[in-house]
Amino acid sequence: MKALVKYGMGENDIELRDIPEPIPKPNEVKVKVEATGICGTDLYGYSAIKPPVVLGHETAGIVVEVGEEVKDIRIGDRVTTETTAYICGKCRYCQNKEYNLCEYRKGLGSSVNGAFAEYFVIRKESIHQIPSHLDFISASLFEPLSCATHSVMEQANLLKGEVALILGPGPFGLLIAQVAQALGARVIIVGIEGDEKRLSLAKNLGIDLIFKIEKKDLEEDLSNIIIDNDIDVVFECSGSITAIKYGLKMIRKGGRFIQAGIVRVPIELDFNELLFNKELLLIGSRTQKPSSWDKAIQLVDKGKVNLGKLVSDVLPLSDWKEGFKKAKEKNSIKVVLQTENIK
Repeated sequence: MKALVKYGMGENDIELRDIPEPIPKPNEVKVKVEATGICGTDLYGYSAIKPPVVLGHETAGIVVEVGEEVKDIRIGDRVTTETTAYICGKCRYCQNKEYNLCEYRKGLGSSVNGAFAEYFVIRKESIHQIPSHLDFISASLFEPLSCATHSVMEQANLLKGEVALILGPGPFGLLIAQVAQALGARVIIVGIEGDEKRLSLAKNLGIDLIFKIEKKDLEEDLSNIIIDNDIDVVFECSGSITAIKYGLKMIRKGGRFIQAGIVRVPIELDFNELLFNKELLLIGSRTQKPSSWDKAIQLVDKGKVNLGKLVSDVLPLSDWKEGFKKAKEKNSIKVVLQTENIK
């Protein structure tokens, strides 16, 4: 079968290869891939990837084979999957189903072969049924949506009527904005030069307040934004050091700061100001866990979150180079690769 293999740690150490089809173990499910989204970790997260490995973890498809221990999943089921491929099952985190924190966890598309392929296999516990009204392209966004529900509903515990400031209108920020709005929060989303298309989509999605600010005037512009809005929760979705510092400055005393984006360099913070003077809660948010998926699927099933509107480009897997290029450009929002009609 065709699969997109990361074979080394170099930026260009990726190629479309012919590899054997996977065979499911007794507790595994084999899925024919219909659509897989390109994530930032596919583009930049090389420290988390263990080559050689097939990339891809935001996916949806059809069950074509099940292991002998799998009883409640049937051939022909339309499914998506959690990224957890292996856990130790013994640590306190596994016991609490917080698999995202298990030290020995292996992830789909990073430590085990993923979904930029014609087929992949995964543990049966990670499989979720897709709502009947949803297409595969939209359903491939359930993984980032689950990360968003984890951030908003489980880590921030966002409440109805609170004001949420979202820094970064990329795909993840737009999903967090939708989840926050679904909970009844007042949502402010902020972008910079180049984010015009993403901010336009935020408006189309019905987000309450949308701002584009200039990098050179960031502090002044953010100060103007919060004059009439007491910020209860900040979701930092860009991983930008500048955004982190100003988000921490803008949040009200006693507020909650959620670091949802991946920060790739060290940062110095004034803990006396943040924790003693302002009594802020600084909260991390790492990927998702099973409960996050349940919440995500319910939101989509009830029409509270729109996944399809985030998809800006759909390409065949054989055009992965063009897809990766588009995914790095702000003019695209979410790029999805399909395995049908693969060249």
